[in-house]
Amino acid sequence: MLFLRLPLWSWCAVTILLPLSISLYIALPYYQVEQQDSESFAPTYTVLEYPEFETEKLPMRVNGFSLTSSNNENIPSGVNSTLHGTSKVVEKKNNPELDIADLDLSGLSPELAARFEFVLNEPIEEQEAHVVSKDIDQASYLELDKRGSQLIGRLPPLNFQTHNYTSKPSRRWVKVNDKEVNIGGSISNGVILLEINPRDVVIEFQGKKIEVPALYEWKG
Repeated sequence: MLFLRLPLWSWCAVTILLPLSISLYIALPYYQVEQQDSESFAPTYTVLEYPEFETEKLPMRVNGFSLTSSNNENIPSGVNSTLHGTSKVVEKKNNPELDIADLDLSGLSPELAARFEFVLNEPIEEQEAHVVSKDIDQASYLELDKRGSQLIGRLPPLNFQTHNYTSKPSRRWVKVNDKEVNIGGSISNGVILLEINPRDVVIEFQGKKIEVPALYEWKG
């Protein structure tokens, strides 16, 4: 009978609070267990000191050239010369002769291409022989590019346009003043072509032998 006398708001409060209290009562154990689990798995860490690094010096590299020179000092002269001869043979094998046919000279001017060809085609033996003979006869030659001042106004203009040098003297020729001249030919009045060498020509003028560089132009 007491419950029947309660006001309406009391019944509403009982209806709302009773289920809420039951829910809290049921959920409270689960909440406590979850809190314990989270506390038990709390992460831990340790602070370490910063490591110290030490540098080491690299070993010095031995100079191979100094070893080679010191070893050669202890080798007898006969054996040493043999080793040098062997090294030259190996060097020649490692550096084959250049074939002029494999080169593309289309980008060069005709005069420069001709000069490049005769320098490459010149045998080494002929180069050495030319150097020796040139040293012997150099005193009797007048170098036009270095001492040509005494011939200004006397020697006529010479424009060497093409220089063709081969191993056979009969096939050597130069183009000078728009004219092809062979050895022994006349370039102009009083100027004779005596020699065609790999890097120069020798002409004769008024009894003097004059050395002219290949593809050289003399203004007169």
